[in-house]
Amino acid sequence: MNEPLDSRPQRTVNRLRLLVLIPAAFVGVGIVFLGLQLARHFREIKEPPARDYPPSPPAVPAAVGRSIPAAPRSELRADTTAVTPPLPGAAAAVSSPATSAGTAGKPVAGDDSPPALIAPVSALLRGDALPARGIVGWVFLRGAPPAEKVMALDPSCGILHAGKPPLTTRLFVVGAKSELADVFVVLKDFPAQPQAPPVNPLEIRQRGCEYLPYVSAARVGQTVRVFNDDPLMHNVHPTPTIEGNREQNRAQLNAASPPLDHNFSEPEQFLRFKCDVHPWMFAYVSVVEHPFFAVSAVGGQFALPEPPPGNYTLQLVHRKAGTKLVPVTQRPGKRLVVNVTLDLADPAKSEAVVTEE
Repeated sequence: MNEPLDSRPQRTVNRLRLLVLIPAAFVGVGIVFLGLQLARHFREIKEPPARDYPPSPPAVPAAVGRSIPAAPRSELRADTTAVTPPLPGAAAAVSSPATSAGTAGKPVAGDDSPPALIAPVSALLRGDALPARGIVGWVFLRGAPPAEKVMALDPSCGILHAGKPPLTTRLFVVGAKSELADVFVVLKDFPAQPQAPPVNPLEIRQRGCEYLPYVSAARVGQTVRVFNDDPLMHNVHPTPTIEGNREQNRAQLNAASPPLDHNFSEPEQFLRFKCDVHPWMFAYVSVVEHPFFAVSAVGGQFALPEPPPGNYTLQLVHRKAGTKLVPVTQRPGKRLVVNVTLDLADPAKSEAVVTEE
């Protein structure tokens, strides 16, 4: 006679199945619940209340190597030239004192740039637009830059831009008269300064899922303070390439989160900040070991404090338009006016005109 089958293995299999299926069911219910909560959160996101951006500059002397405050992104397309700057074609009119009045201001054959101005640069710069001392001027772009790309925002950031112009890249911020913003201007190879860095921090804000300002500069050792103005999470991730500058990656949950401070001990041009949560978010901070630097504003203007008397090389760098080196000589009590045009098609054709006042 056959022995009865032993049912214990089958019971063991059934118990194992229950041990797997029951937790899996709980996990499935949890995922559905979390998805519903996230969907409700996205629906409830509202645009944050307006803040004072750019922040009011601290009450310190203007000549400390700070860039001229830039306008908010919403105003970048406006004509911001309160004082009429020289047009790109003005370089030909003022580069040579021997230019005759009969030919100054006339376009060169085959040149589609705006006509040159007859008035000297010094006459155009009078007023309160730029400091009366130091190295000041404007940067222009010759040539049509490529169209900016529209950013593909996720739902949480898209809600913040509902009914507004689409968010685009900011590779070229060019004014109505070809003024070029975001150009880093610095005295090249100037020796490091032993004095302490500025007490006031360089402030960067994350607003509307983008970094503002896009390009800025700070002293070695100066605090770079990053705020989150949005009702959603960002992470602040500087990625330096120079040894000695520390990489960090820290999260800010929302606008209630405290700002994050960063400090860099080595000079570095265009040190990148990014947000890994929103991969289109970038900012660039140039770190300098002396105070003689600036970043051109929306109107193309820049201003450096007056350096000690001597011969220097002024370096102007745009991330996409290239670099221009300009020899300058600083004499005591004199202001240097530097008018630079970067050529997009051929960087070798970039022009610079230096006048002394």
